[in-house]
Amino acid sequence: MKTNLVPISVKLYRRNNGEAAWPNFNIISLALRENKPWSIFIDSNGIGWFYDKVNNLGTGAKHGTACTLVPEAFANAAVDNFPLLVSILTEAEFETFYEEKAALNMPTEYLDTEVLQGIVARVALEDAGLAPPPSQEIHDARAKCLDPSETDYRGIRKNNRKKWTDAKVAMSATVHPDYAKE
Repeated sequence: MKTNLVPISVKLYRRNNGEAAWPNFNIISLALRENKPWSIFIDSNGIGWFYDKVNNLGTGAKHGTACTLVPEAFANAAVDNFPLLVSILTEAEFETFYEEKAALNMPTEYLDTEVLQGIVARVALEDAGLAPPPSQEIHDARAKCLDPSETDYRGIRKNNRKKWTDAKVAMSATVHPDYAKE
């Protein structure tokens, strides 16, 4: 579990070649980064990057935003080294960014059409009298396939990364108490 992480926001600008200009986080102490390049450190000790999918470099904007959660010492060093580009967020601010910008286009549920079409076909056969009526075990299994929160059966599955409250559990991450939501 990744605990006591601090949300940060990073402003990205477009270089002349069209690529994003990231701050050089490698100037932050190597010991603080556990002898890892910054990009690997953020993925292994933080939760990776989440990008603004509404206004971003890919939409032609001149700047974009990326947010993540990182250990507090790294967050403070990033702000100290890049005060115009990096800012610390509260968890509420991060949640708003995550849900309204980064996860905006994520589906709420994932549908396993093979299983769902199979259920529909079987019910149609039963209704037409071409298949025997289902047992209670089959009824129970179908109900589990149609329950988005059920994880042991294929069918409809809740996207546990759509909402921040679910995503942080799925990522096994906790926010530092000084920045956490009340």
